[in-house]
Amino acid sequence: MKKFLVFIVATIFFVSIAKAEIIDKIMATVNDRPITTYDLKELAPFYHAKDEKQLLNDVIDDYVIEDIAKKEGIALTDEDINQFIENVAKNNKLTKDQLEEKIKQQGLSYDYYKEFAKFNAYKLKVMQKVFAPTIQIDEQEIKNFYNNHSNLFNQSTVVLDIIKTSNKADTEDAMKQLQLGASFDSVKEKYSIDKSEPKKVYVADINKQLQGIIEKMQVDQISPIIESSNGYFIIKVLDKKDVNLPFDEVKDKIRNLLFEEKLQERFASWLNGIKSSMDISIFNEN
Repeated sequence: MKKFLVFIVATIFFVSIAKAEIIDKIMATVNDRPITTYDLKELAPFYHAKDEKQLLNDVIDDYVIEDIAKKEGIALTDEDINQFIENVAKNNKLTKDQLEEKIKQQGLSYDYYKEFAKFNAYKLKVMQKVFAPTIQIDEQEIKNFYNNHSNLFNQSTVVLDIIKTSNKADTEDAMKQLQLGASFDSVKEKYSIDKSEPKKVYVADINKQLQGIIEKMQVDQISPIIESSNGYFIIKVLDKKDVNLPFDEVKDKIRNLLFEEKLQERFASWLNGIKSSMDISIFNEN
């Protein structure tokens, strides 16, 4: 089965369309299904809409997709909706229950968030059934993208030697020896509980705390004492280089990227076309 990526909301993006006083009225209909000002107010915090007009258009699109999905016999289960919500929660490092609580704490409607999740689940289903099977990405396309976008695959690498201790006192003693001119190798041999050889790593793979420190260091420079939940560290940078990631290492990511681009293009074109055949009415937006 072809793997593909579909953009979904990874974080809860809050926008406000609230006014001092809101009168509930019908703003649009899609095949006689009304979209009201109350619907828009409750859905607004979950969309990336820059204004009310874009929000209304986005919700109309979602109504259209849902109607078409139902006509195509594309069934949606509670599990599909829950899966979307769980994915969003995971991307925000939350459980599903924590996400629900966070939404409610913001004074937002979890029922309308589930409605938003339903729209996205339908969108994914339509993409999977109608468009995904028609998209092919060949090896030459992937190679062309790799060759024409080499700047996207530059990675900074560093070679690090590390002194690791289990207590601060030993680390401070080790640092004093280094400051007095002792070699890193000799201090490591005496104090470090990890005697492994220096390692070459991608900077992007290092945790954010260390990235900030290492990026400022020069070759042969020694870091200050670094404290973490895993112990105490002194790091020496032995080498720094920018390298291109090998093609075989990134080709699957490129395939997914190209697949996603084609999927979104075809989906957008299809949606614009299908809307012209549907009964959509937009009323006074002022």
